[in-house]
Amino acid sequence: MAPKKFDWQEREEVRVQMLEAGYDLIRQYGMTHTSVEKVTAAVGLGKSTFYHFFPSKERFVYEIMEYLRAQLMDSFQQLLAGREKLPIPQAKEFLKKIIFSERSIYQYLTAEEEEKLRAALPPECFPDARHESQVMMRLFGRMEGVRADLDEHLVANLLKIMALAQINQAQLHADALERTLQKMYGLLFSCVFTEEG
Repeated sequence: MAPKKFDWQEREEVRVQMLEAGYDLIRQYGMTHTSVEKVTAAVGLGKSTFYHFFPSKERFVYEIMEYLRAQLMDSFQQLLAGREKLPIPQAKEFLKKIIFSERSIYQYLTAEEEEKLRAALPPECFPDARHESQVMMRLFGRMEGVRADLDEHLVANLLKIMALAQINQAQLHADALERTLQKMYGLLFSCVFTEEG
């Protein structure tokens, strides 16, 4: 049987369906146990169709990461609602969303799976700290009340530490986790925003 041909719009719809299905499957089974067969079955396609969209499973997982990142940036644009800068209360909530997004794939990947991705994909798929800082500074440039003396490396480290706390919750004291996070938010916000914020 000849493979199904998709027009541009159908192709994009099927691609998004596979990315969403892949994300859900990785949340449920992890990357290792999320097979191409499970992804295509979830969207009602044959296995070979997958490879017309993605050259490998690793590239597919990377595309999920990019898809989720784009959704986060879209939500930031929606929050701006045409304004030049995001008010401080909304900016703080957005930072929390970045740190503890339920739509983050990283919390469902093991260290071994991340290493497998790094080995299978070109280095440019994994931005270095400099690139991450540039993205972060562009975001802060669209927020009100950001400190003129902001230490971007310190802030980047705090963001990563908080993300790692989410990923490794089981290794922390559950009874103090919320208090710990609130203290870390306070520290992060004091490093990002002026005292008036």
